[in-house]
Amino acid sequence: MVEDVLGVSTSTAAVLAGRSVRQQLPGNAVVYYQDDPTTHIYLLVRGYIRLSYISENGIVTLLSMATPGQSFGESGSLDSLPHCDTAFTVGTTEIMTLDCASLRDGSEAAADLERAMARIFARRWRSHVDFTRALYLPNLNLRLSHALLRLLDDMGNKIKFKGRMVDCLGPVITQRDLGSMARGTRENVNKTLRSWEEDGIIALEDRHILVLNREALEDVARAP
Repeated sequence: MVEDVLGVSTSTAAVLAGRSVRQQLPGNAVVYYQDDPTTHIYLLVRGYIRLSYISENGIVTLLSMATPGQSFGESGSLDSLPHCDTAFTVGTTEIMTLDCASLRDGSEAAADLERAMARIFARRWRSHVDFTRALYLPNLNLRLSHALLRLLDDMGNKIKFKGRMVDCLGPVITQRDLGSMARGTRENVNKTLRSWEEDGIIALEDRHILVLNREALEDVARAP
């Protein structure tokens, strides 16, 4: 798992796996708080992790959801900087924790891990820029469509609906979560989703969002 998540060699993965600790956490547990010192890198084995930013005025913005097979909490690992988000568990969760001291022992495994972290940071930076741009789009339709497409790419799956396979976002993402990602209230998000349902773009089934016409949703996201 370690080599797949971090993109390190098999030998480095074996070293890191020997230095990591597995933990099982209940739902709604805090893995770390924003501005806590970065002491560990985390690999998600089972469950989901909400990564949120809390502004000085108390507004909580959902940045992303970590899914099984992803790392999180690594943003300050190279330079001993504090965490820039808060990580909460969603349901029972299993994680692997790797002490950041593993980056600084001068070994080849540490150098390999440092290079892997640099690649992860580059990908995360691009994702962060895209997310920040979407936050400042001028209306909820645009922001919500961007958020929904991003979540589908990160954690969506395919299910059969009325004889065909469609993209699906499960109940782990609530309409309140979508509002947090798209700067809208739960009520306005629900109203927008209902309008898309009437237009045949999505279907709302048992707390799942089914995308029946992804091309039309992408058109919404590209609207001037």
